[in-house]
Amino acid sequence: MALLFTLLCGLSLSILGYFGYFFERGHFIHGAEEVIDTEIRHLTPSSSLNKLPLVDTIVQHQVMGRLFVPFGPNGEIPALLSGKVERLKEGVILFEHPISRRTYAAKIHTFEDQHKLLVGIDITETKREFRLMQWLTIISITLIIIVVLVSYMISVFVASGTNKIATTAQKIMDTGDLSKRLAISSHWDDFGKMTNTLNLMLDRIEVLMGGLHQMADNIAHDLRTPLTRLRNHIEAANKGADTVEGQALLDEADRLLNTFNALLRISRIETEKKREHFQALDFRTLIEDVIALYEPLAEIKHISIQQRLLNLTCFGDKDLLFQAYANIIDNAIKYTPEHGRVSIRMHSEDEWSVVVIEDTGGGVPTPDLDKIFQRFYRADVSRSTSGTGLGLSLVKVVFDLHNASLVLERSSKGLRFITRIITKI
Repeated sequence: MALLFTLLCGLSLSILGYFGYFFERGHFIHGAEEVIDTEIRHLTPSSSLNKLPLVDTIVQHQVMGRLFVPFGPNGEIPALLSGKVERLKEGVILFEHPISRRTYAAKIHTFEDQHKLLVGIDITETKREFRLMQWLTIISITLIIIVVLVSYMISVFVASGTNKIATTAQKIMDTGDLSKRLAISSHWDDFGKMTNTLNLMLDRIEVLMGGLHQMADNIAHDLRTPLTRLRNHIEAANKGADTVEGQALLDEADRLLNTFNALLRISRIETEKKREHFQALDFRTLIEDVIALYEPLAEIKHISIQQRLLNLTCFGDKDLLFQAYANIIDNAIKYTPEHGRVSIRMHSEDEWSVVVIEDTGGGVPTPDLDKIFQRFYRADVSRSTSGTGLGLSLVKVVFDLHNASLVLERSSKGLRFITRIITKI
């Protein structure tokens, strides 16, 4: 828009400059020359300077702004032209009358008898109007240039303010740190007012989210203890009997405890955002350890795990990354039918270490892809299997903490997880 605005103003400047200088100058010169030529045409019937109605030996004769000055008998230049003489155009001169200080435009006419006569017209007023037009044009051009410069500065100010707000908002979204605030550079403009309003909104959101997280933590903490006691009582009551109902109660208690533990773990990662355990890791070894943990489960379901691993490194928390990839691979094996396949491939992209995990579990409907990382969300196809709906939520939180990329795609037979983690800090 700034470039388009500059081009349009530049075009306007060109048109204005042409009108103010070339057009007006051409009109000014052409008009003066036309009047002089008219006067000369009136002289044409006289074939000699001697036949002109000049008063005895007066050197010049001025009538109604017209000036007729004969040259000397031998072609001597009139004393009138002894001062400064300018060339207005080819054949037309411009000079100032030494006595009246009036400005004249003139031509030299030669008669048949070779006598010469200077024919001029008074253009003082016309010249003054022309100069006024030139100054008005210059002022107009200057004002347009000022408008362009001021518009450019305003556009820079607006773009800079907008980019600062967008950058801070992006950092808040990337890090989840609601304590960040927009820098207020001024208080007199609309940006200052908007920035202050956004900061107040962030204050409100931070308080609400903090209360929500605190409430979730309190509920999880308060319920985890009685659930643990309840599980212990069920286990004690089930000793010796070992009934199906008793085992089902134990499994349900374990599931509830796992749910609360996962909630607390997610909340702790989100709120603390600690990175003191981040270090350079052998990425291949980490993935191999996760695969080794889940190979027995894959063998039970006769699922083949295809590996193509490389000696890559990454930077992060070893325990959290192990848990995240364990959740992904566990999810892949859980939803892949017997005699299916899970492939794990590694490669590098610039400063990223990339791991692609793909299964043949049938996949997830496209509308559910954007929701699968939400807490407790489970697609319809997975509701018949055990789970809390928190595994992939934990994965998302861990990857956000590492500023890593996590992309979920539908493949030809199942799901494809594409993860990118920074190679080194």
